[in-house]
Amino acid sequence: MNSPKPLSELVELVLPSALELRRALHRHPEPSHGEHVTSQLIADAFAATGISPNLRLPRTGLWVDIGGEPKVGFRADIDALPIDEPPENVPVSMNPGWMHACGHDFHSAVAFGIARVLDQMPLSTGVRVIFQPAEEAFPGGAIELVGEGLVDGLSSILAFHVDPTLQTGKIGARTGPITASADRFAISLYGPGGHTARPHQTVDLIPAAARIVVDLPATLRASIDSQRPLIVSFGAIHGGTTENVIPTRVELKGTARTVDPEVWAQLPALVDKTLSNLTALSGASYDLDYQQAIPPVINDESVVSRAVAGIERVVGKGTVTDTPTSMGGEDFANYLEVIPGALLRLGAAKGRGDLHSSAFQADESCVAHGISSGVAALLALLEA
Repeated sequence: MNSPKPLSELVELVLPSALELRRALHRHPEPSHGEHVTSQLIADAFAATGISPNLRLPRTGLWVDIGGEPKVGFRADIDALPIDEPPENVPVSMNPGWMHACGHDFHSAVAFGIARVLDQMPLSTGVRVIFQPAEEAFPGGAIELVGEGLVDGLSSILAFHVDPTLQTGKIGARTGPITASADRFAISLYGPGGHTARPHQTVDLIPAAARIVVDLPATLRASIDSQRPLIVSFGAIHGGTTENVIPTRVELKGTARTVDPEVWAQLPALVDKTLSNLTALSGASYDLDYQQAIPPVINDESVVSRAVAGIERVVGKGTVTDTPTSMGGEDFANYLEVIPGALLRLGAAKGRGDLHSSAFQADESCVAHGISSGVAALLALLEA
């Protein structure tokens, strides 16, 4: 149905149902690849408005096509995190141990509202709105949707991510790298074991592991240009069972992140070479399992400029502000491997909680602003 109503009125009309959906999703957080209730809630919300959703049954996720043949895309993510939500939150998770602590319920509500507003507009070409599962997984759900051809034929794609440090009513934008790659690795160290009274007679794996934890990041950092950001961190170390036995195996797990595509391509071989040098000092042998699936998100200059121009023209001058690069990962990057696009930040400041924290909260009024800004940006891309 087409309508001559201004954007502000259309947003006002769809906002109640978008907020209702956001609250329902927040009450039912689900893990990556397990978002069955989530997908159905979104599908039912669309069906109630006369928009036909495309479910990825028996898998999770869905999409809707608005207008004619889709030429521009918008992605929202739908999975949650294994975090216990504080019981005083309103609304609060009804799935113990799971929480929408990264704002994916907000992203989905904004995408739903964008689709509904666009459905009321006379579009000469179409928009595909994607509700992607498993953004928090490794590899993420984006690479699956790319493989299924969901972005084939699109000229560009956008996504928003709520930013609890950015004032509500603002959109954060930048050209080039906006998030980092997110590689993960596991290192297994091996030795013959022995008595802690005689470490000189064996390979003492605990000090060897400690040396790797300290020296691997520092050595890698020193081996590349200091102007190219790189973060290597460990999140897990497991080895030994008692205080007087030198173990035969120690396992370490960590992540490596960079915003530079050239450095990203070199990292697996560079980590392996550095490990070889470090373990030679102790005599330990090692296995390295290095996994890459999520490259840096590199925002396309033309997509950013057109989207920003559309938002400033329709929503208001001063709406868009510069935003810094984050060393967090985002599998939205997998879409940008095949089509140009941009990830923008949606201001949602409320309190002091960070993403991926049980203290995370976002200002619900960001939903209306996200719908308005998303529609304006997508219309600008359609015009181009």
